[in-house]
Amino acid sequence: MEFDFIKRSRPILRSLLKPHHWKYDSRGYCPSCDHNSLFLFSTPLHNGLSQIVADWKSTDKFKARLLKRENYVCSLCDANYRMRVHAASVLKLLNMSSTADLVDKLKKDPHFRIYETAAYNIFRATALKKLPNYEVSEYFDDAAFGTYVSGIRNENLEHLTLADNTFDVVINSDVLEHVSDLGKALSEIKRVLKPGGFHVFTIPVDPELPQTVERAKMVDGKLVHLKEPVMHGDSIRNEGILVFRDFGNDALDYMSIEGFSCKEIKHFRKDEFITSVYYAQKIC
Repeated sequence: MEFDFIKRSRPILRSLLKPHHWKYDSRGYCPSCDHNSLFLFSTPLHNGLSQIVADWKSTDKFKARLLKRENYVCSLCDANYRMRVHAASVLKLLNMSSTADLVDKLKKDPHFRIYETAAYNIFRATALKKLPNYEVSEYFDDAAFGTYVSGIRNENLEHLTLADNTFDVVINSDVLEHVSDLGKALSEIKRVLKPGGFHVFTIPVDPELPQTVERAKMVDGKLVHLKEPVMHGDSIRNEGILVFRDFGNDALDYMSIEGFSCKEIKHFRKDEFITSVYYAQKIC
C-alpha cells in the first residue's frame, strides 16, 4: 500500500521538484502499467533526443515525428506514447479492453503464451512479471543464446532457441531495424508463433522515404557498410546499436513474407498522426 501511494504521488512530486522539466499534457488509461494516469511532456527527454537524432541520416519530418512518439510519458511507469499505443494495439487484436483482461487470460489459461523481445518494455504491469507464460528476453552478444543473463533470457531474433508453434503473440518494439538478416528474423518469429498468432511490432518509418534503404549487411560473417553508419540509443549498450536499414513508405510490403502479411494500425494524438503499430497474423 505504501509503495502504491508513493508511485501515484510521482506526478505531483515531479511537478513540484522540477516544474521546468515536466509539462502536463493529458490524462487517461495507460495500457502499459494498467492504471489511470497523467501523461507528461518531458523537456529533458525532448532536448536529449533532439541532440541524438541531429546526426541521423533521416528527413526533418521523420525526426519531428519521432520526438513526439518517444515523449508524452506515463507519470506512473514512464512508458512513452509509442509504447502505450503498442500495448493498446496488442489488446485490440486480442479483443481485450484492458491489460487486466490480459493478465486474467494468462492466469486462467497456461497454454496462452506471449513473448516480448525486451524485458517488460511494452507491458509494465507488475502482475505480468509473476506469470511464467508471459516470457521476455534481451539480446546479449557476449553470452550463449537460450541461457540467462542476470535472470533475463538471451535470444537472437535470427536464431531463436524457442520451440515451433509456442506463442499466441510475439511483441517487438523498434528492434527490426537493427537485425542484419530481416528475412531470417521474420521467419523465426513466424516459426515460434502458433497458427493464428500475432506478431505485433513497431519500426521507425520515414514518411518521406519512398523505399526502405539498407544501410549495412553481413557478408561471410563480416559487417559491410552500404551507407554511413548510424547508431540508435540502446538500453543495454552505452555505445548504441547499429541501424541496418531505414524503413520507408514501402514498410508494409517490405515486412511481409508468405503467410505472414503485414498490416498497419495508425495512431493519432489530438488529430495529429504520430506513429503506426504493425502486425502480421500467422496463416499457415
